[in-house]
Amino acid sequence: MKTTEYTPSELKALMDNMSGMYDLARVVDPIECRVLEFNDDGRISMSKSCYGIWNAGQKCVNCSSAIACRTGCNQEKREHFNDNMFDINSVPIKLKLRDGGVYEAVVELVSVKKDEKNDSGANERAEENVDHNAEQYQAHHDRLTKVLNANTFYELSRELILGDTAASWVMVTGNIKDFRLVNTLFGVMKGNEVIVKTAALLDRVAKNSDGLCGRLGGDQFAMLLPKEKYSEKALKDAAWTLGTAFSSGLYTFCIHFGVYEMEDASIPISVMCDRANSALRTIRDDLRKNVAYFDSTMMQKSLFEQEVVSSFEQALNEGQFKMYLQPMAQKDGRIYSAEALVRWIRPDGSVVMPGDFIETLEHAGLIHELDMYIWECAVKQLSLWKGTDKDNVSICVNMSAKDFYNVDVERVLIDLVRKYDVEAGRLRLEITETALVDDPVKSAAVVARLRDKGFIIEIDDFGKGYSSLSMLKDINADVLKIDMSLLQEFESKRRSRIILESVIKMAISLNMEVVSEGVETRSQLESLSAMGCTHFQGYYFSRPITVEAFERMYEGH
Repeated sequence: MKTTEYTPSELKALMDNMSGMYDLARVVDPIECRVLEFNDDGRISMSKSCYGIWNAGQKCVNCSSAIACRTGCNQEKREHFNDNMFDINSVPIKLKLRDGGVYEAVVELVSVKKDEKNDSGANERAEENVDHNAEQYQAHHDRLTKVLNANTFYELSRELILGDTAASWVMVTGNIKDFRLVNTLFGVMKGNEVIVKTAALLDRVAKNSDGLCGRLGGDQFAMLLPKEKYSEKALKDAAWTLGTAFSSGLYTFCIHFGVYEMEDASIPISVMCDRANSALRTIRDDLRKNVAYFDSTMMQKSLFEQEVVSSFEQALNEGQFKMYLQPMAQKDGRIYSAEALVRWIRPDGSVVMPGDFIETLEHAGLIHELDMYIWECAVKQLSLWKGTDKDNVSICVNMSAKDFYNVDVERVLIDLVRKYDVEAGRLRLEITETALVDDPVKSAAVVARLRDKGFIIEIDDFGKGYSSLSMLKDINADVLKIDMSLLQEFESKRRSRIILESVIKMAISLNMEVVSEGVETRSQLESLSAMGCTHFQGYYFSRPITVEAFERMYEGH
């Protein structure tokens, strides 16, 4: 379902009409749990807590508006407070900000059913004996770290901003680089220790500046600080302290901070965090830099990302995403397979490269939809090649980490090859280390079952991450694709050459096919062949090309 976008004036007019049809019609931000109000000049302001009408002391359990916002689907719920029933219809919308940004909110349409009592009174009275102080603390604080949880951080941040409208504020988000590897290499207990001590230090930094600190989830933290007391040095000192405490020979601890200087108090707290995260992502692969600032360039990128997310469903339904194929060949140039990649061809003919939208779709939780679309394109193409000279050509498709969480990949892939009557072995599944490391036991089981069904399993980007050897031990795969970073260094660095040669020999000993990615020159091809590699992919043979161009190239060879 496509979520409707409104300007503040458009939404104000809509709500004026709705107010005569319901006992209560309002717009809420379910992240901050606040009612939105619209001024005549188009400005948005955060008003009282949305749960105030229920006479509740905190956010509602299983908030229907939060669910509507998260899923993009209408939600209906009945709440019982003070002997009255409230029928709530929550409709997700997108609200355009004055600076061009867009964020998600919910229209709540409430009807009051007076004097409709339920039979829960005895239970409610029994619950009055609960220790409310402890209950309130648990409701507002993260259980592991004891700092504010995400909902309370958003709420109290808004209260601070509303409490001093003349003040300037800075939103800081923090993220630990490659944190998932801590759990993989050292265990969950060590991972929890890292999270707890990081939270304690950042909470101290925030309190020293009269600000707030919260854990948004996982290894993500946020701080709201008065601008006059913000100190970049304090962030760098915290990064140094944590790095000294947790770095080891196997893992280099690095925490990155993104900083957004608030210009408009009406901007939702969640949007401020998103903008700080946009700055953070610009340095996430840099071990030497800890702090980055949101600027106008990032604003344009943020607007583009919003456009990508808002237009994705329509683009997918209209077939704007096209499968491209990059040939995989033997030394003599004979093509035996191809990797399925994607290009976004817009109606005006402009081409959007994957680097401009893949990460955005991952953050928006939409990448699995694109992956499944490309999987079907690949299987459909294999079906079209049946009985032709390309009957033995296979296609490799990529599987992201999010696919294992959002999709029953085993069922989807098996259903696809059955639907198009294609042998499973002609569909190669490329799985990266990041797709396996978050839940290696579950992922390994899924991969093993797919392999038993006849699918060819390829480990992609081998040598790029920390735990590649561990993954090779745990995952019984058919093909090893060597990351191009190893390839780029082996010609100039003796140590890299030794490692690369050892990896190839090891894979051959394990009866694995070895594919070298990123081959760009004849000298690289000859050197890799001498090491025992027999399969190659890279610009030396071909860039990613359309299906039609691939077919012509195959026929030419």
